[in-house]
Amino acid sequence: MRVLIATTCKPDDRKTLCVIRALALSGAQVTVGGDRFLGEAFYSRFSDRRIRYPHPKDDINGFIQCLMHHVAGQKYDVLLPMCNYTTIALAAHREEFSPYVRVPVPDYDSLFQTRDKLQTLEIARQIGIETPLTYCVHESQELEAIAEKISYPCVIKPRQGAAGIGLMFPGSKEALIRCYNSLPSKSDMVFVYDRPLVQEYVPGEVHDVCLLFNRGQARAALTQKRLKMYPRRGGVGILNETTDEPVLRDQAIALLEAMRWHGPAQVEFKIDPRDGTAKLMEVNGRFWGTLDLSIQAGMNFPLMACKMAIDGDIDPGFEYKIGLRYRWAFPFGLLYAMETGGGWSSLREFFRFEPNSVSDFRPLDPLPTLAEILYIARRVWWHRSIRPTRSG
Repeated sequence: MRVLIATTCKPDDRKTLCVIRALALSGAQVTVGGDRFLGEAFYSRFSDRRIRYPHPKDDINGFIQCLMHHVAGQKYDVLLPMCNYTTIALAAHREEFSPYVRVPVPDYDSLFQTRDKLQTLEIARQIGIETPLTYCVHESQELEAIAEKISYPCVIKPRQGAAGIGLMFPGSKEALIRCYNSLPSKSDMVFVYDRPLVQEYVPGEVHDVCLLFNRGQARAALTQKRLKMYPRRGGVGILNETTDEPVLRDQAIALLEAMRWHGPAQVEFKIDPRDGTAKLMEVNGRFWGTLDLSIQAGMNFPLMACKMAIDGDIDPGFEYKIGLRYRWAFPFGLLYAMETGGGWSSLREFFRFEPNSVSDFRPLDPLPTLAEILYIARRVWWHRSIRPTRSG
């Protein structure tokens, strides 16, 4: 099996790295593509080849044409998008690739239902899933009235976005207005900052349902909870544990069935301690950042997605190791320690060995970690070098 993985250069591209490893160890030949050969995903010993193309954000036609030219001449079995940019671009052009390679992504309309958080919440409410109280700010004049009705702290977020970017937690009416005015004015194919959402703040743990669907039917599902996140108040999972939560699993399956979903997705809930109910936060319509926990627990979602794409279907699978913990020590353990001020105690928690616990460092594949360190050092140096210097 030959697989082409499409990503973009970004720091901490942990899901792409784990997909490369999981597929190669299953016997696949793996090529990884990106707009730049920086970051950990491009330096794994398990990757057979690297290719380069334009970033979809900057040149979507160039991205599609370059990938099309490559797959037409190379006989790949499956093309797997990893990030939001490549997933959106390939969903919009999926039929153009069908003569050459299989691409397990939903149709663009289904994907857009998950991209638009307001649409996601409306579909969830229609089928009886609890959601936070949510307002959409269509015009700045509406914000004053919303600010009077919402309780504090509240949440303001882009209507379309990812990875907690643009997520803020104002604690007062004045802070909400400041946060709204601080949102970027420029949007792109992933981040849309006009018409943001203002939501009630739901406390409690984040629980995820990770799934693979085949044309509206669930083929695999795993539940997990985020024990630690970075940033702490609303960010990516950096210490996660697999769980067995059938109620959440059933709700997530019902939601994606209503969307006629196809491919991988992660459905995010919060368990509200005020009433014990699960409230839907959002849906990530792609492979998720904590994917390696699923793989290590016995659910090889990338391999299942490839087999499903090639054979047309796979047998459903819902068995995995429960209670397995996964730590992403670098750079997230370091960043978490810096944010919390926990110092060595926080660092020890991420770097110590514990039974029933794994991490993303692989002694037999060390170059990705080194590449990540160099990439971060380069970014820090660049940001410091462009800071204005004080004269006089």
